[in-house]
Amino acid sequence: MAAYNPPGRSRQWLSATMIPYLVAHFAKSQLWHASTLLFAFFLTEACRLNVDAMGGIMAGSLVLNGVVDATLGLRWRTRVVRMADALRLQAWGAPLTSLFFLLFCMAPLIQAEYRLVWALMTLLCFRASYSFIDVSQNAVVALGAMTDDARCALLARRNIASGLAALAVGGLAAPLLINGRGVVVWLAWAGFVSMLVCGSAWWLACMKTRAGEASSAIASEGPRTVPFVALLVALAVMMTGTATFRTLEPYYAAFAGNGTGLLLWAAIGGLAGQMLWFAGRHRLTMAGVLVIVALLLGLAAIGLLQATSLGAVVAGAGFGMGTGGLWLVLWSAMMNRAATGQPTGYVGIFTCVSKCAQATAVLFLSRVLSTSRYRDTLADPWSAPSMLMIGAVGAIGATSLALAYAFNRTAYDEKRATPRPTVRPDRVPS
Repeated sequence: MAAYNPPGRSRQWLSATMIPYLVAHFAKSQLWHASTLLFAFFLTEACRLNVDAMGGIMAGSLVLNGVVDATLGLRWRTRVVRMADALRLQAWGAPLTSLFFLLFCMAPLIQAEYRLVWALMTLLCFRASYSFIDVSQNAVVALGAMTDDARCALLARRNIASGLAALAVGGLAAPLLINGRGVVVWLAWAGFVSMLVCGSAWWLACMKTRAGEASSAIASEGPRTVPFVALLVALAVMMTGTATFRTLEPYYAAFAGNGTGLLLWAAIGGLAGQMLWFAGRHRLTMAGVLVIVALLLGLAAIGLLQATSLGAVVAGAGFGMGTGGLWLVLWSAMMNRAATGQPTGYVGIFTCVSKCAQATAVLFLSRVLSTSRYRDTLADPWSAPSMLMIGAVGAIGATSLALAYAFNRTAYDEKRATPRPTVRPDRVPS
């Protein structure tokens, strides 16, 4: 059991490291959103690889990333016990990850006969090295001296930083790639992001985090959450659906006639919804939050059926807000468990499942795209690629409802297990 620390320590830790941590998360998230949102489109449209080759490369790299996450997480269980340990590992891994990110982005400059090998090798190296900054940075949330409420607040702010990163990628990098602005401009953006990743990681590692280092994480004081396996199952379904939707987003933007509207509104929805979800945590039960998530995702599915600009707004905003709420619920539940000890083990397994689920989605999606004329059919909301996006949103909504039932059931079982007094307090003999 982790040692108790007063809430004042939690506030001290948050005030000391909040801004540099969020900047580092924003920088790292740009790498991740670029790799999930743009790399598939980059491989097929900029590098001129066929869809099957793209699917194999993307899926294989994600599986590698997940396996390295789990391996490092389990290996670091007894080595990463302080926040300073995690921050040093992140600072060490940032330059290596940024280097391979830049090398991958240089693929269009490579001769055509060597381009596939170059893209494969540099992407695999990027995925493997990304685990060093991903697992370590995520573990900081569990290693800091925080209460459950402060931990959830930090996760919500992290999600806002990630949403801003998605907005930057969708609003800046995606138009560069989709509109064919040239390799030089694309590489200039990639170089700026890489410098931000390294600089923020070093800044965070140099911060005087005495509040976080002087004490261990506060053990979860709230009710027991659903079993960890149930969280992993919900995560797998969510990430499979999310990866399907987000991988198709650039194709939808390029070929469905709505430009980058869907990408931008998905990022805006995820960004705007985070603090609302955090505020709702104090006013709604966890099951209630998840039911609202399902309703928002239902609206997103309806929006996708409308091949209009308004449909893109409804679909993007509903998807962003809905998946953002489910994401906050899953990460909060996992981090509360991780705070009880050996956080990198929980984080590594959690992110491993997430990335393997994304790999499954990308591999399946590549088969669908290879057998359809997606450049011509995505404008039709009833085509196979469009229906795949709708099905992905529906699956995430159904998972939210199932998880709501699980949380409600857990709360009911705990209430029944609470012992009741056998004698009324006003009748206890004096």
